Amino acid sequence: MHVHHIALIALATISTFGTFTNGFATSAGFKRPKPHTLKAASKVRSSLSTSAVSLKLPAFDSTTRKQSISAASFVLLDIAFRTLFKAANVDFPSSLGGCGFLFATLLALPPKASSFIYDKLTPGAALLAKWLPVFFVPSLITLPLADSIGTSAELMKVVGIVFGGFFFSLLSAAFSVIAVRKAMGNESPVKAELEDLTSKATQNVMNAVPSKPFSDECFHALTLTSVGLGLLTLASRFAGTTVLARQSSALFLLATTLSTFVYGARLPKKLTKIIHPLLICTSFTWAVARALAAATGQSFRSILKSYRTGSLGWKTSGAGDILLFLLGPAVISLAISMYEKRKLMRDNLAEVGTAVGVSTFGGLYGTALLVRLLDIGNPFLRLSLLSRNITSPLAMAIAAIIGADVSLAVSAVVLTGVFGANFGATILTALGIKDPVARGLGIGASAHGLGTAAFANEKDAFPFAAIAMALTASAATVVVSIPFFRRILLQLALGV
Repeated sequence: MHVHHIALIALATISTFGTFTNGFATSAGFKRPKPHTLKAASKVRSSLSTSAVSLKLPAFDSTTRKQSISAASFVLLDIAFRTLFKAANVDFPSSLGGCGFLFATLLALPPKASSFIYDKLTPGAALLAKWLPVFFVPSLITLPLADSIGTSAELMKVVGIVFGGFFFSLLSAAFSVIAVRKAMGNESPVKAELEDLTSKATQNVMNAVPSKPFSDECFHALTLTSVGLGLLTLASRFAGTTVLARQSSALFLLATTLSTFVYGARLPKKLTKIIHPLLICTSFTWAVARALAAATGQSFRSILKSYRTGSLGWKTSGAGDILLFLLGPAVISLAISMYEKRKLMRDNLAEVGTAVGVSTFGGLYGTALLVRLLDIGNPFLRLSLLSRNITSPLAMAIAAIIGADVSLAVSAVVLTGVFGANFGATILTALGIKDPVARGLGIGASAHGLGTAAFANEKDAFPFAAIAMALTASAATVVVSIPFFRRILLQLALGV
């Protein structure tokens, strides 16, 4: 693999993300700019105005540099661990290994040194988290290339497993936590500590898609970039410059994916609760890919195959390969969030351990038993459903380890998350589960990042949801990486 080639593209993309980040509207991810910054931005906008339209474009300032350099540090860490794990022939996700190493390092170092590293890496972690959902969009976009699910009866079985599995994970985790808290006589979590964590929302790296996180500047810049690259792609294709056409096409589809994701995230919250920005992004990218195929005389499938080639070469990687590469740094950056919540995890160790254990083993092995009992015909589909309650970056890693179809696995994860984000809180309330620890751990363990983001307004529950999401995903990945547990899981799911 030409990791150093794709790394250069990834670093350039990170820098672009940092620039566009300054175009974000004030939200849970970032502090409001200072007055003098707003004044300067106003002057820039005024200078770009015309009588017909005002195009707002982001600027590269000191904040952008800090975010870009910090995020680039995670990219370099990811490359280092990829190289190390490959050289040592370690059969384990290198990104999760890097996450564990960084978290352990922060815990082991003296407080002053840990605080210094934490402060330097936090901007990059927040930047990666802002764009995290779009990093696994390639698996949704290439879904038409996956094997067919089968008959309508098979489809109904899949839907039943996803929704039924969500209820099982949510309620088993929540009620297990309640039982542990009653047995230990624990009271509600300390308010001051929770309020302190919530006040750090500007540094929170788990809030996947906050309300309207992108501003006009970001959307305009990405849209203009996409249009320009689209024209370049068509011109180079008709001029017969194959290499330029191939590379400009990849960048065009990359810009299209980013701009349509931003468009989806900016839609009214009532709409995005029903149609998630990831689905909007996927649909628009499909439409653009079909238009590109028609304009250049290619097939839709060939465009999708070029979108994600599985190569990390400078001339051969597609838009999806660039985005998927950035999943590694994003997973490593989860260490920052876990370090931020270390005291909360330590003070509620029994509850957290119970929720993670129940959701990890119950989710994996319970789902494996269910797909076998329902006699799902396609073995790849059976395996793809096993990681339904795991956050997408590590669900993809699990799918690769057990031989599942990554696109189908991500689809199951997104469907679970959207359902949990819309109905998780209502279900818990209807069942009388009011304990914030149980609510947070339950939703994080069952609906991963999308469900966690939906609990951002529940200040006492939200930190626990973020903890459960990260630890459940990490624990499940570790479990399937151990040959003994993986063999039992596959035997249970496939019956062989």
